[in-house]
Amino acid sequence: MLELPVLQPEPQYVCPGEDYAISRAVHLSRLAAFYPKCRECVHRHDTSQLAVQTVEHIDASNRRAARTTLFTDEGVRGIYLNELTATKAGEIAGAFASLLWEATPLEIRTPDSVANSMSKPQGPQVVIAHDERPSSPDLITGVAKILRRMGCQVIDIGLATRPCFWFAVDHLKAAAGIQVAGSGHDPAWTGLDFVLAGAIPIERDNRLPEIASRLASGYQRPMRFSAGQRTFHCGPLYEASLRKHFHALRPLKVCLGCPSRPVRDVIVRLFEKLACQLIPVTIPTRARKILSSEDIDTQRMQQGVLQYAAHFGLLIDDDGQTCSVFDERGELIPPRQISLLLAEVVLAEVRHSRIVLEQSASAALLRPIDRRDGFVAMSDANRWSIATTMREADAAFAGGDSGRYWFREAIPTCDAVLTLAKLLQALSRSDADFSVVLSRL
Repeated sequence: MLELPVLQPEPQYVCPGEDYAISRAVHLSRLAAFYPKCRECVHRHDTSQLAVQTVEHIDASNRRAARTTLFTDEGVRGIYLNELTATKAGEIAGAFASLLWEATPLEIRTPDSVANSMSKPQGPQVVIAHDERPSSPDLITGVAKILRRMGCQVIDIGLATRPCFWFAVDHLKAAAGIQVAGSGHDPAWTGLDFVLAGAIPIERDNRLPEIASRLASGYQRPMRFSAGQRTFHCGPLYEASLRKHFHALRPLKVCLGCPSRPVRDVIVRLFEKLACQLIPVTIPTRARKILSSEDIDTQRMQQGVLQYAAHFGLLIDDDGQTCSVFDERGELIPPRQISLLLAEVVLAEVRHSRIVLEQSASAALLRPIDRRDGFVAMSDANRWSIATTMREADAAFAGGDSGRYWFREAIPTCDAVLTLAKLLQALSRSDADFSVVLSRL
């Protein structure tokens, strides 16, 4: 007797909050239309044959819906207008300013001293800057307005890379800094990055939760006076601090990819008087896995290095800090190898220098650096931990698996332009190819 296959009943699709079932076709059509209730539906992952772009939009929408806060590990991030407006950015900046006032000398904050003073009291100085995203000028206006209202002396350096912003905070001896930037995310996103005096990054592991808590609980205006605002052109000073690293270099051909125009412009100006040749590769602004060989921008760089027969390639993310490196064969080089190469360059300049290693890479790099007369300290990979550990250990370099490489300038500095300079120096010590230089480590 022929046995007929047992047909499985079609799942019952019921939207959250509704008491009637819908067909699978209606379920899929609602998913494709980004029906709000789909975000909470247990069947939201049943996407069948929907277009890949539609599925990606659904996933992104679900991730946004699942977020309960704009505060991330390294700052504030959100969709412009949908999640983060100029008003909201100002409120967050105000919470930050209220924390700064707590560290302000008591005599400035005392009402009697304000009343007896012939001039307005000078509140904490805060440097502000922004990246090149179209939403940034709107948000920085909201940030500056509230900072002035909170009695902070605002110094606006305008459009700047993150390394330039850090340089300005330290150079101006400011109490803190806020940069409007959406680095690490797609163009629709924006956000706020914070640093304290000496350009110490504020992250989840130090003061960022305090800002979030102050924002949630509310804060008061510290005085009835509003403070002033001035501009400062930091770019020339920042570039001058980098120029000394670009000298005595062999005529190398470098393939460069970077979505940030300010970062590219700095490098182009630094290369103007060099014998080196800079070959640009067009890289869009988007979220990327910069250390993955499967990322489309990584593949663009590999093709560019091979097409133009470059000595090496450098892909810089839009934060101006994180980067990936490619040898003359277009091979993506593991960050641990780059860290070891850069540590060797630093130790060649000053023997017995202290080196900070991220915990994940410490076991692999500890012995090679020890053989090169380097003293090693350990740190977590986040920016605050690295910067703090470098200061405490008086370290000359820090690296590991993150793709961020730190050098001791006036302050611990993570700057992809400095990384480029050190790579050029490493390859200028001989005529060997990049892959050969790495094989000798």
